[in-house]
Amino acid sequence: MSVLAIRSLRKSFQFGSASSARSIEALTGVDLDVEDGEVVGIVGGQGSGKTTFLLCAAGLLRRDAGSIRWYGERFDGGGCLPCLSFLPAVPTYYPFLTVRDVFDHYGPREQDTYARRSRLIPTVTARLGLTDHLASTVGSLDVEILKRVAIAQALVDESRVLLLDGSLDSLGSGAPLVHRVIRESTSTLIATSRHAGVLAPVATRIVVMDAGRLTGSFSAMQPDSAFAPLPLIRQIAERMH
Repeated sequence: MSVLAIRSLRKSFQFGSASSARSIEALTGVDLDVEDGEVVGIVGGQGSGKTTFLLCAAGLLRRDAGSIRWYGERFDGGGCLPCLSFLPAVPTYYPFLTVRDVFDHYGPREQDTYARRSRLIPTVTARLGLTDHLASTVGSLDVEILKRVAIAQALVDESRVLLLDGSLDSLGSGAPLVHRVIRESTSTLIATSRHAGVLAPVATRIVVMDAGRLTGSFSAMQPDSAFAPLPLIRQIAERMH
């Protein structure tokens, strides 16, 4: 089943003074299809358009042209769909909240949904190694733990689609936990990084973005070895330099 179908996506930004405004194209005609349960990695250098692409797909940034369809329905933006979670590179929460507060207060308040989320919290936090951090304030956590909290929150919310903008970068010792949880998750996931090696342990497909276009696609997932061909990873990495 096609979860996401994007055609001819374009986005530009204006900069400079009103009298001498200039335009720079961030996305110059992107086409992408994502199937249910896929983990798609988007790799590209700084300024290649990765974040702009995810923000447009999520409905958090207005596109200039092109079409976006989620589950076959045209999506015009104006905020994330209820079934979709967008995670920025560095999650932000009120620093005085505890991790448990994040799960309790950042989510639907309907009684049935709240009860189901409450039952999921212990399981999800344990899977991501966060049980000992539930009483910690957000302001006391390092970025690695914050990223795990954001991923856990999306899983507790039972999001059908996760858009991770650099969320898999710099996970340190927590990387194997996150990789395992993502591989075991039934969610569809699109993740970006500057480094193919960051995406390789979890991606079923990697696409390369350069100058606002998708310039290549590689699919090489194997059951026991994640992303198998190391020469292919090196080939992608060389394109980034």
